[in-house]
Amino acid sequence: MKLRFYIALFVVAAFTCTAQQLPMLSNYFYKPFAYNPALAGDKDVTEVYASHRSMFSNFQGSPILSTVSVDGKLKSNKAYAGLYVANQSKGLFSNTNAFASYAYRANFTDEVYLKLGLSVGIFDQSVNYSKLAVQNYADPNLFVSNQRKTGVDGNAGFSFHASGLTIGFSVPQLFGSQLKYNDNVSTRSYYQQTQHFLGSLQYEIPINKEKEMFVTPYGLVRFVANAPLQYDGGINFNWKDKFWIGGAYKSDYAVGINAGVTLNRRLSVGYSYDYMIGNIASYAGTSHEIMLAFKFGKLKYRAGDDTLTSQDRKLMQLQKEIDELKKNGVKTADNSNKNNTNNNNSTNTQFQGKNAIKENGIYILTNKASDFTHSNGTPMAKGFYVVVESIFYKDYAEQEMKRYISFGFPDTDYMIDKTTKFHYIYVSFTTDRLDAMSKVQDVKDAGVPDVWIEALVD
Repeated sequence: MKLRFYIALFVVAAFTCTAQQLPMLSNYFYKPFAYNPALAGDKDVTEVYASHRSMFSNFQGSPILSTVSVDGKLKSNKAYAGLYVANQSKGLFSNTNAFASYAYRANFTDEVYLKLGLSVGIFDQSVNYSKLAVQNYADPNLFVSNQRKTGVDGNAGFSFHASGLTIGFSVPQLFGSQLKYNDNVSTRSYYQQTQHFLGSLQYEIPINKEKEMFVTPYGLVRFVANAPLQYDGGINFNWKDKFWIGGAYKSDYAVGINAGVTLNRRLSVGYSYDYMIGNIASYAGTSHEIMLAFKFGKLKYRAGDDTLTSQDRKLMQLQKEIDELKKNGVKTADNSNKNNTNNNNSTNTQFQGKNAIKENGIYILTNKASDFTHSNGTPMAKGFYVVVESIFYKDYAEQEMKRYISFGFPDTDYMIDKTTKFHYIYVSFTTDRLDAMSKVQDVKDAGVPDVWIEALVD
């Protein structure tokens, strides 16, 4: 009789008590979208993310959580979307969630903006009574079969961004759904989802902006009515697109460490480990989490990734200016100010003596198609070419072409000016002028600093 009482007490408590119901993730600093739909696409590229977490290994039926998500920016550059799927099992209970998310960005300035997010989806909650050990399986007070219920849920949130500072707030389990578990006669128990209130804060402190090295303190607070407050606080050192390492303190139960590496700017692998503290430390066992992420699409242009040395660029720029002056018969007094080692393009000199106009901040140069040849030696088609660099040496031009392709511009190629012998690297071609101007903006948004249009005509 005592056994039945304890089992009944356990099951009723599991179903009816108000407590923290959300899984606790260690790598949420990398993928905050897991808690807040407003942070979908926070890396400005499409990313697939997967994680697996195991907690309290010494407990039978301890929590195990697996997640898969994909999120990214939509074409409008102000809208974001994502899909998040998670499965958590603990003891008798198994829960699977699948949510689709949408977020919208409202800019105050380029570096200060607000994002609003909403996610809606389904959850599947099941209880496996075969895991119970009882004396009399014929007891009429027990469920005779496993129970499984499905419901609809949502999450709403916002995030505020300002020069490295990110403040977020979200309400998971927004609908507060209730699942009733019945036998053939009546409702025997129920599972009540409770609204959670999550606040997050992180701030990127630059150590070396040029190399993108940051120290990032962060915190997360979870609040549920009539349940203990949970909070995490940590700090990471992050050398972007290379590695990160850090530690965290977690609500009187654990101290965590985490580390990860990024390969080829696209593939990231991370691991976190929680060292238990407090009353459960001696018997809880280990808790750890692994993650894997892969970025798709256009990566942000970085001058630090250039394949040319600064000396190469100086020589190329000087040769380019000499050739331009010879061609156009133009003398300038400020050539020495145009030897920018970080950029092949000197806009003032480059566009002198040419049929150039500036429209909506974009330079459009008009030339004859017959004055250029394609990289394979064939004639150039008439139309509008979105150009990102002009380089004198062919081998350097081919290296840069490959680099832009790796950045997510698969149509990158180059054409050769028959007169100056310069190689013009372009990332896109179109026959429509407005489309070309739109593509220029897309390339600038991807981080390429100097872009212009070469309009080739008869």
